[in-house]
Amino acid sequence: MLKNQELKKHCEQCGKLYFPKKYQYHRQKYCSLNCKWKQRGKLEKEAGIYKGGYSRETHIRLWLDAKGIADTSAPCHYCGDILYPDIFVIEHKIPRKKLKTREKVTDITNLVISCHKCNYEKGKLDYNDFIKRKKWHMKMNQKN
Repeated sequence: MLKNQELKKHCEQCGKLYFPKKYQYHRQKYCSLNCKWKQRGKLEKEAGIYKGGYSRETHIRLWLDAKGIADTSAPCHYCGDILYPDIFVIEHKIPRKKLKTREKVTDITNLVISCHKCNYEKGKLDYNDFIKRKKWHMKMNQKN
C-alpha cells in the first residue's frame, strides 16, 4: 500500500506537489485546469498556433461594416424576435445527433438563426413539429 507522500506528484507546469484525483494517478499531469490550459497555450504558441481574442460579435460586426451593411439585426427563424450578433444562436433544423457525416452537420441549408429561448424549446424535436407547435402557441397568445 502506498503512503501519503508516495501519492503526491509534481505538476508538469508549475512544479507544485499535489494529490491526483482518485483513479487518475497515472493520467493526471497537472495540479489544476489552469496549469493544464497554460501548458496547452505554451505548446500552441511553440507550434505557431495563435488564437484571436475577439468575440464572434466583433468579427460579424466588422464584416458587416466592411460590406457597408448598417443594419446588423436579423429575425429569429422561429418566433421573429429581432436578434443582434451578440445574442443569437446558430440552430440546426435536424439535430446534430441525428446527422451522420460532417458535411451534413455543417450543411448551410440545415442551419438557421434563432434566439436562445427557441433553441432551448426546440431541443431535439423534429423541425416541422416544432414549427407547428410554435405557430400554435403564437396563435393562442394573440387571442389572449
